[in-house]
Amino acid sequence: MAENEDWYASDVATFGDRVAAARENADMTQAALAKRLGIKQSTLRGWEDDLSEPRANRLSTLAGVLGVSMMWLINGEGEGIDAPEDLSLIHISEPTR
Repeated sequence: MAENEDWYASDVATFGDRVAAARENADMTQAALAKRLGIKQSTLRGWEDDLSEPRANRLSTLAGVLGVSMMWLINGEGEGIDAPEDLSLIHISEPTR
């Protein structure tokens, strides 16, 4: 598996890491994405910080807005985004088990 294919895999990145990366890839702020989803920014922040997860209907909308698959958001498999080009600028948190 190429490095860019497993960069966001479930054993490397968390759900929140993938949400944040896809949001940044879509060139959206937390405030802009939260408004688009009709949620509070604190709710989105909780998702990105892995403190909570969206319900299925919000997950579907989130994936659509960010242009990724729901499965990619959940486990890093499927249609997602490429690994960052400049890895020195990226911090991925340790997944919780």
